[in-house]
Amino acid sequence: MKISNQDDAFFMKYAIRLAARNLGLTGENPSVGCVLVSNGKIISYGITGIGGSPHAEFEAINKIKNIPSKTTAYITLEPCSHIGKNPSCVHLLIKNRISRVVIATKDPNPNNNGEGVKILKNEGIDVKEGIEEYLAKENIFGFDKRIRGLYPELNIKVASFKDGITIPDDESPWITNALSRSYGHILRSNHDAIIVGVNTVKIDNPNLDCRLQGMFDRSPTKIIIDTNLTTPLNSSLVKNAKKNRLIIYTKPLFNNEINNYKEKGVEVIGVELNDNGQINLKSVLSNLRSKGFNRILVEGGSELSSSFLEDNFVNLVYWFTSDRDKTNYVKMTKGDKSLNKLIRSSKFKIKDSINLKNDNLKIIKSI
Repeated sequence: MKISNQDDAFFMKYAIRLAARNLGLTGENPSVGCVLVSNGKIISYGITGIGGSPHAEFEAINKIKNIPSKTTAYITLEPCSHIGKNPSCVHLLIKNRISRVVIATKDPNPNNNGEGVKILKNEGIDVKEGIEEYLAKENIFGFDKRIRGLYPELNIKVASFKDGITIPDDESPWITNALSRSYGHILRSNHDAIIVGVNTVKIDNPNLDCRLQGMFDRSPTKIIIDTNLTTPLNSSLVKNAKKNRLIIYTKPLFNNEINNYKEKGVEVIGVELNDNGQINLKSVLSNLRSKGFNRILVEGGSELSSSFLEDNFVNLVYWFTSDRDKTNYVKMTKGDKSLNKLIRSSKFKIKDSINLKNDNLKIIKSI
């Protein structure tokens, strides 16, 4: 059966959607999708497992006993050729006599970049590259940056009233509606970690978990930016640190000053301060890169979000806007003014706009 370019695009898009399911769950590895197709029909599929193992190709192949001849594997990322924590996917494809491999994009990992394709071709396997590459690269954007020695992917979530004010009023603890808040939980679920400032912890005492039905186990690592280490020991994040990983970035301190936190399971990491006496965000992101984080979501207040924006660290801004006006007696803070100005600058453009009942979500991308 002859396979058209249109067929290749269709099956690859399916694999890309599969890969998106496990964003935020695969540890330092990228989330990859693999679809096996025979005679124009999907016979199996796989996604990179929790923590990065097994790889998508192993999951897809191990689901079926007998792989038909002339089977095509659609894989969102070039299959690995080296043996690390997982066996080589390239040799698994060869062993199972996959006759054709369609790849969305090459692996940026220098241990594999182009080598997987080379081995497959040398074995006489038909290899096609670059199918829906742009979409596939969006899924591995953070991994690609980190593996090349850059900072992880950093995205920001903002909720505001129509006038841009981000502080809730007395009418409700929430600015946006239930649908917007559910979307926010989905964002938490597909990021490796979530960052807030210490003021958010003191004011809101948040859990920062994913509370959507069936997704409770998809909560990200929690990170607090706390220059002087004043995070309350009785806060929800600290009390649950042994169950849900919590990292606090603070100024360099002696062991006796952090013992109370360490006893509760908190990772306290001292980093250098900037010229303003605040935590150096470059040092934070460098440390997170070394820990294998690929995708990070900032849910802190307007001042913390503005700091990340000013330093040009941000990839996407998810701006949720309520249809409600803020009460007249509350004025826009300095952080709100800075945040609104930065996001509306020429450094960003609107990628998408989504109506969420009476709310609106704008996905804004850095240029």
